[in-house]
Amino acid sequence: MSEDEELQIIRRIVDGEIDAFEPLVLHYQDRLLRMIATLLNDQRRHAEDLTQIVFVEAFRRLKDFDPARSRFSTWLFMIARSRSLNALNKKAPTLFAHPPEQYADTLEPEHRERLRTLDQALHQLPGKQKRAFTLVALEGLSCVEAAQIESTTVGTIKSRVSRAREFLKTSLNHH
Repeated sequence: MSEDEELQIIRRIVDGEIDAFEPLVLHYQDRLLRMIATLLNDQRRHAEDLTQIVFVEAFRRLKDFDPARSRFSTWLFMIARSRSLNALNKKAPTLFAHPPEQYADTLEPEHRERLRTLDQALHQLPGKQKRAFTLVALEGLSCVEAAQIESTTVGTIKSRVSRAREFLKTSLNHH
């Protein structure tokens, strides 16, 4: 979905066409769910609940979205980051007990264990590094977008991603 298509959909929603929100949800739900689950170190159910909360909040605040300040995806991920950090402050995070359900049945035992090791290593990263790595390496956002979401500089994001990659590389090589 192009940025222009997103802006057209947003205009329709703000003008009262509530059903027009569905294409935005369908386009972003998987990426948002992955990001939230990673940030929360949480079981999928809680991440799904929080993802729905983020979409409801985005829908309610859509009239406040300013395309001159950021892309819709950046704005949406900023809401998700904020809600995820609030959720983390309310409860202690837990590690995934299993690799993501969608892949678990299709992986060889060796790959399943490697994924579990990667997941555990990812959750050992300091919060700021994990968020930067998730946004850039896993979700494919640019360093500029990640810096905007994290309210920091591009250089800081690059540094955090680099440190996260080194930590993950070291962790995986020791297993």
